[in-house]
Amino acid sequence: MDFTPRSVKILFVKNVLPAARKGRPPSEMATSHAAIMDAVYALLQEKSVRDLTMEEVAKRARVGKPTLYKWWPTKATLVLAMLCERMAPNLAMRTVLTAEESLRLRVRRLIEVFNGPFGKIVAGLIAESQSEPAIREQFFDRLVGPRRTATIADLQRGKNAGELRSDTEPDLVNDAIFGAIYYRFLLRSGPLTRRFGEELVEQVIRGHRAGNARS
Repeated sequence: MDFTPRSVKILFVKNVLPAARKGRPPSEMATSHAAIMDAVYALLQEKSVRDLTMEEVAKRARVGKPTLYKWWPTKATLVLAMLCERMAPNLAMRTVLTAEESLRLRVRRLIEVFNGPFGKIVAGLIAESQSEPAIREQFFDRLVGPRRTATIADLQRGKNAGELRSDTEPDLVNDAIFGAIYYRFLLRSGPLTRRFGEELVEQVIRGHRAGNARS
């Protein structure tokens, strides 16, 4: 789809920023939005998602509670919005690599994010989502799903190019690797290190490289 500069601007306002009230200057809306995202991030460095309150966010961002509830109906939707805006770009992939190189880079970046300041926020939101099915679905649709789809596409590309075995199932390879990462991240069954990620990819992908026979 070909976007003109005007259409890009319209899409940015529509998809990234909450809808403005009639007559409200766009600059004021953008400033309030940024202040709210800053407040959520800062507060979640001090406390858990469970302990966060909309009142605290409103006070820190210097906006009214009705403003928050107009844009985000629950605390969980607000936290998810912050993650989509502030964490997701850290997982972006732009370089064209082989399927295995891409997989290793995606694993390394996810582990780095989980071990950083966003890690406990993600874990807290997942915990909260157990009582809010809609948040669980949005978390998958907005954060996990797009990256899962992109990784599977990379693996399929490697399969089509002869890099991986013809009987490789990209979705199963993806889930075996990233499922193990989430398992260790959430249950703390062992250290979530870069070495763990590298060894995990090697163990899973070894039998899928072209020319390797299945045992």
